[in-house]
Amino acid sequence: MTAQPAYESAPDDPVEIMRILPEEFHAQFRDEYAVAVEGARHPEQYRRLQAMLRLWHLRALAYCDPGYAGRLAAAGDHTDSISARQLIPGWSDAGQRG
Repeated sequence: MTAQPAYESAPDDPVEIMRILPEEFHAQFRDEYAVAVEGARHPEQYRRLQAMLRLWHLRALAYCDPGYAGRLAAAGDHTDSISARQLIPGWSDAGQRG
């Protein structure tokens, strides 16, 4: 019999996000997370917390990718016109990694 982990992390788990997120972004993530958690105390704002975690998961994947800085630099001043699919590996048309 092999030991099974008591907890299997989900991609949008804040602990998992912090694990893969470069340290330079930790403070910003923690600040935004604190605001989202406070808002999620109201049921009508719970989905905002989920969306915030999803966005930060995707950011973490992008920021830790070795080619991200080069792709961002290549985009130059036109970052508002480059698609997520071009910038973030695995980005699907639905805006989800896949």
